[in-house]
Amino acid sequence: MKTDSKTLAEILKLHAQYVREVEFSGIKPLSMEIYKTNSHNFVRWIQDEFHPGRKLRKEALS
Repeated sequence: MKTDSKTLAEILKLHAQYVREVEFSGIKPLSMEIYKTNSHNFVRWIQDEFHPGRKLRKEALS
């Protein structure tokens, strides 16, 4: 994890709020999914559950 548990809890709370705002923003569905997916991946990165490009690097090694 890239931060302490107290900070992570605050990030998770704020991310949930962000997702709700995106859902009620009126943007197009595809745009909404992009906003949500990218922010979710950022939160996963903070938790060491996501590594940008890892899948691409694995495919390159095959």
